Amino acid sequence: MTTPAWVGPTVAISLVVIALGFLAIAASVAMAGRAAGRQAERLANEVASLRNDLAPTIEAVNRIAGSGAEVGGRLKEEILAVVDVSRGLRRQAVRGAKRVEGRLEEIDALFEVVASEVTETALDVAATLRSLRTGASALSRIKRLLVRGRR
Repeated sequence: MTTPAWVGPTVAISLVVIALGFLAIAASVAMAGRAAGRQAERLANEVASLRNDLAPTIEAVNRIAGSGAEVGGRLKEEILAVVDVSRGLRRQAVRGAKRVEGRLEEIDALFEVVASEVTETALDVAATLRSLRTGASALSRIKRLLVRGRR
């Protein structure tokens, strides 16, 4: 069997069209690669610029973090010192309150003794005054009797 004469040129033309398609794809990939390369280069330049711009900021942040840790340490020391002083003051206040309470109990007992002594003394004075009045009235009677008897 023989192949018709048109098949050879048709296959050749098809192969040329396919080859041209592959060349177009390769050209578009190459152009896309170049564009991507340029974008990557711009991006690399931007990143380098950002690194240069951020380097002082990063250094400053690191310094602040270091000084923050130092300040935190100092603050912790001060807080511990304040807590120690507060504990001491609280202990002294509790001791002082106990002493005051003891003294108040002593003063209360003293007031009770003084009050009972004052009450007893007042009763004694009242009794003495009553007896003096009674004795004075008896003396005035005796004096009247004696004075009347002389007349």
